[in-house]
Amino acid sequence: MSGSLAVALVLVNGMSMMWDWLLDHAALTTVMLIVSFVVLVASLWLCHYVLTTIPSDYFNTKRKPFEQWRTSKPALWWTLVITKNLVGALLIVAGLIMIFTPGQGILTVLLGISLVDIPGKRAWERKIIKRQPVLKVINRLRARANQPPLELS
Repeated sequence: MSGSLAVALVLVNGMSMMWDWLLDHAALTTVMLIVSFVVLVASLWLCHYVLTTIPSDYFNTKRKPFEQWRTSKPALWWTLVITKNLVGALLIVAGLIMIFTPGQGILTVLLGISLVDIPGKRAWERKIIKRQPVLKVINRLRARANQPPLELS
């Protein structure tokens, strides 16, 4: 038996085993497909919403919108910071998964990075945004929403 024939038989056998597993676990497969679809739709909507509502100079200025609450309302401030970071981390993980599955992976990672508080975050955001394909898509979305294009200096 030649090497390429053996590889072909292994691939066919592997595909057959995978198909059998999917059929044997139809309920789980259905749930996985539904969850995947819901995550896809939710990430598309969330990315669109955030990217079309942020100010056009968002990446040129440093913003700390709730910083005044740090001393006046520390419990609320900590709750917001922890929640924001957890949501950001979940979006980063979801975005990394969506790079290999259906969804807007890079945009979801960018959204997650924008939420988490990590050193060097602004530099990473700007590096991703400055990629011409990413900036082109974002500015097209913003134009459809009657928003000015992002300003990057």
